[in-house]
Amino acid sequence: MKVLLQILAVMIGFLVASGEIARRWGDPHFIPLALDDLAVAAVLFWAAWRARATGPAVLVAAWALYSGLMLSLLMINLDFVIADIAKTGRVFYSVILVLMLSLGIWATWKAMRLTEGHED
Repeated sequence: MKVLLQILAVMIGFLVASGEIARRWGDPHFIPLALDDLAVAAVLFWAAWRARATGPAVLVAAWALYSGLMLSLLMINLDFVIADIAKTGRVFYSVILVLMLSLGIWATWKAMRLTEGHED
């Protein structure tokens, strides 16, 4: 299970980073706008690498951080849906964020089980 969580961390980290880079490329405020996503992607990469030496606790931290980012992005986006404010793709983006948050919560839970010695 730890290897699966490590592979998922690399894949999701790559998707988060590349998606944010593609979205913000050419924007003069690239760094402040993309910094949160890029930082979380870096933590996911780092945790996938370090989990071999230190165990699954770093995966718990990385996946929990990822889940927190997805939750905050979801709440910001749902404001557009609930208040019926015009934004392109607001429902689609909300659904994607719910799925990403669900993955993050599941991965956090599985990594926490690994720290308790459960090899699912």
